Amino acid sequence: MRYPSVVPPRDALAVRPLVVLGFVSALLFLGAFALRVAWLPVVPGFDDAEHLRAAVAWQQTGRLSTDGPFVRVPLWPALLGTLSHVFRPGTAVLVVQLVSVFVTLGLAIAFSRRVSAQRALPLAAVAVPVLLFATSPQLFLYAAHAVNELWIGMLAAVVLFLGTMRERRGIGALGAACGAAAMTKLSMGFLSVPALWFSWPGEPRRRAGRLARLGLGAALVVVPLVVLHAVQRPGLPLDNTSAFTLGEYTPQEWLALGDPRERREAALANFWGNLAGNPTGYARDAVHRLGRWITRPASADFALYVPGFPKRTVGIWESSVLGILLVLAVLGTTRHTAPIWIFVAAIPLLCAFPVHVPFTPKIIPIFPCVLLAPLGLARLSALGKGEGDQ
Repeated sequence: MRYPSVVPPRDALAVRPLVVLGFVSALLFLGAFALRVAWLPVVPGFDDAEHLRAAVAWQQTGRLSTDGPFVRVPLWPALLGTLSHVFRPGTAVLVVQLVSVFVTLGLAIAFSRRVSAQRALPLAAVAVPVLLFATSPQLFLYAAHAVNELWIGMLAAVVLFLGTMRERRGIGALGAACGAAAMTKLSMGFLSVPALWFSWPGEPRRRAGRLARLGLGAALVVVPLVVLHAVQRPGLPLDNTSAFTLGEYTPQEWLALGDPRERREAALANFWGNLAGNPTGYARDAVHRLGRWITRPASADFALYVPGFPKRTVGIWESSVLGILLVLAVLGTTRHTAPIWIFVAAIPLLCAFPVHVPFTPKIIPIFPCVLLAPLGLARLSALGKGEGDQ
C-alpha cells in the first residue's frame, strides 16, 4: 500500500459519515459501560489496590509511594494521582480509561480515511471493526479498574498511526508514546522496536534526523520520570510486577521478603535457578502456558472477584471479538504496517514466559488491530478496489 497524498482524492471516505460513526461507537461503548456499572458491582481487584494507593500518596504528598510491592514504575500512579486533584481516585481511573478508548476510536476512523485515499474503502468495512471494538467486553469490564493495559493499548495504536504517516511528522510524539509505555510498565518499552522500524526507512541523513527526534521524544518523557524516581526512591525504576511473575513465590511469600529491591532480587534469583536447573522443562512449561494464555479469556479473572459472574458467556464474547479483529487485522496488514506485529506478537510471549501468567494484557492487541481491520474486511469481502492491494 502506498501512502496517500496530503489532500485525499474524491473517492476517499467522506468526513460526515465517519463523524457519525465515531459518535455512534462512542455512545455504544458508554451504553455498554453504563449497563456494566448498573448490573455488575465494581469490586476492587487486579492492580486496583496498589495503583490507587500509590496514586493517592502522590496526590496527597507529591511523593512516589515507597511501600507499594507492585508499583515501582512512576508514570501510572503519577498520572492517576495528578488527575485525583480534580477527580476522586476512582473517577480519575475512569477518565483515563475512557480517554484511551475514545482516542483509539478516533485514530481508527482517521486511519481508515487515510487508507481510503488509495483504496476505495467502503464505510461498512470501517464500521464493523469499530463497532466490534466498542462492544468488546474487555473494554467496558476493565474501564472501571485501575489496570493500565487500556492505556498501553492506546499508545500502541498511536505508534501505528504516527509511524505510518507518509509525511513523517509526529516522530517526536512517536518517541513520547514509547517513553510513556516504558514508564508505565518497563516490559512495554518493547513498543519502541516497531517505532524504530517505522522510523528507519530512507536515506541515512534523514534517517539520522528521524531517529534523533524519536530519541528526544522518548527522553522528554523518560528522563524527568527517572530523575523523579531516583530522587524520591532509592535507585532506578523497578518493575516488580514483572519480577514477581518470574519467580515461584506466592503473593504472601513475596510480600514477606522485605523491601522492593530485596523482593525483586529474590524473585530473579529464583527464576534463574529454575531456568538453569532445567531449561528444557522450563521451555516446555512456557509453551503450555502460552497455549493457556491464548485459549483462556482474560475476563475469567472477574469470576475470582464477582460471585455469579457469567464467565462462559462473556468469555465466548470476548474471544470472538478478539479473534475476529485479529484475523481481519492480519488480512489488512501491508509491508508498511507490518512492524506493529513485532509488538503484538511479543505480548503473549512476554506473558507466557514467566511462571505467573498475567491475562489482562490480552486486551492490548485489539487497539492496533482495530486500525488494521477495515482494510482486512474490505479485502475479505472484495468490496474495495485500488492501489491498497499492492
